[in-house]
Amino acid sequence: MKRYARLWWSCFRQAVRRDLQFRSQTIINAVASAAELVLGLIPVLILTGIAQAADGWSGPLTLVIVGLYGACTGLMDCFVTPNLRRIDGYVRRGELDLILIRPVNAQLFATFRWMEPAELGRVLTGLSLAVAGAHAANVQLDPALLAQAALWTATGCIGYSLLWANLVYLAFWLDSTDPVNDVALQLREAGKYPLVYFPKSVQLVLTTIVPAGLIAAVPVDVLTGTATALPAGLLLLAIGFAFTVLHWHLASRRYSSAS
Repeated sequence: MKRYARLWWSCFRQAVRRDLQFRSQTIINAVASAAELVLGLIPVLILTGIAQAADGWSGPLTLVIVGLYGACTGLMDCFVTPNLRRIDGYVRRGELDLILIRPVNAQLFATFRWMEPAELGRVLTGLSLAVAGAHAANVQLDPALLAQAALWTATGCIGYSLLWANLVYLAFWLDSTDPVNDVALQLREAGKYPLVYFPKSVQLVLTTIVPAGLIAAVPVDVLTGTATALPAGLLLLAIGFAFTVLHWHLASRRYSSAS
């Protein structure tokens, strides 16, 4: 574990140095990322204003969901998304060779090698929005509920990353899966809306197969006192992790290499 921790830290420092070479571009990317999160509030608040009489949701509570969603997706877009977007190119151009010959776990290295630290600005903006929304909605931040909500958020982020990874691993079986990345990003957008806005069947999908709802909506439900079975989510996460490891091993056997 220490060896992989040192490897990850070296990759992160390299990413920071790479961003510092182009400081103005890094600042612009960070500002644009934060502005994208704020602009994303508009359709959510409009929908909340229309539907709150029926389902009881208010603007401040919705602000908590959008803020938490922005913070979590900022972490994903910093540490996971840049790597998953490269998998298709690795396979088609034979660049996976340079990963497979390294004395580290190839799947782990391919998933966390590249990072974009500028996306971390969205984490700070998102957390600020979430705290402001919780204060405006008078949400009691009980430590036990906060811990449970944090576990659900981690489950949602990891679970959705596993789903995305399995989708891009189809590059080993198909000619190209590059459009899959855009589909995954669009599906993830459902996570910034309260689950009650969706039909029951869609809610089930968003909390199991496509766990975008676990990123922010379910954690906010926990903070507002809605009981949720956390062990079920952890069980699904364990199954998803095992399936992803198995999928990588089966798919990498089909890799024909650059030579």
